[in-house]
Amino acid sequence: MNILTIYEIAVNIALGILFSLLIGLPSYKKGYVDKSGLLTAMIVGTLVFVGGWQYFIVILAFFISSSKITKYKYDIKLARQAAEKWAGRSYMQVIGAGGVAALMGLILFLLRIFEHSSMPELIVYGLLGAISASNSDTWAVEIGALSNEEPVLITNPTRRVPHGTSGGVTKLGELASFLGAIFIAIVAALILFIFPDSILPNEPLLVAKIFIITFISGFIAEKIDSVLGATVQLKYWCPKCNKETDNKIHKCGTKTRYYRGYRIITNEVVNILSTTAGALIAIFLGMLV
Repeated sequence: MNILTIYEIAVNIALGILFSLLIGLPSYKKGYVDKSGLLTAMIVGTLVFVGGWQYFIVILAFFISSSKITKYKYDIKLARQAAEKWAGRSYMQVIGAGGVAALMGLILFLLRIFEHSSMPELIVYGLLGAISASNSDTWAVEIGALSNEEPVLITNPTRRVPHGTSGGVTKLGELASFLGAIFIAIVAALILFIFPDSILPNEPLLVAKIFIITFISGFIAEKIDSVLGATVQLKYWCPKCNKETDNKIHKCGTKTRYYRGYRIITNEVVNILSTTAGALIAIFLGMLV
């Protein structure tokens, strides 16, 4: 490894930290993340940035859009018990949403260093698929919570469930899921059309492939998230409200008890699994087309 390469690596890491800090601090001040979430978001942002600054723009689009949508009409979501009192995203929530994308960014960074010729394109698809999955899921949850339609369980469409139930879906939420995946696909395709990544092959239909793969992988992964939430995710029971919840302490302040699901599979673990699915689906599609 020569001095120039070492210099470029140092500059990439420094710029990643700088831009992550410039985005992270205002987000912390606005309450989008707590202290642990800020530090974790900086690590995620830096790893994605060193993978390629174009992908930092994509994950930034996810973070800004999802944060705005999460806080949109938050009072209504609280009243429906589809949300908790806002305290900012914690480190586990940030890992759940961006951890897989960060891993893909790190792998892509290492491939750039060692000039691997064939894998980078697939890893780019994986990175974009993970971000698309997170955005699709966040839009589905946050916009779906505003639906006047009572959700149905994705694994049993005849069963109605309260707003905020993991695995519960509405028509509005499904439309939001579709648009969330489309949004990231458009951002990714546009940024790579205007500013091509030299690590990717020079193909005439590459941008179209990026759009299609990013959209499909994110949209499918969101459905996987819902199925996991309905079947294996850890659930608690509030004895006061007689309601199922994802949390040890219910929104009413009552301590809950274990109800069903696997204790290790929390909501954050489901997010990690679904974003992993998004990445793997994208890589698989990239191998096919």
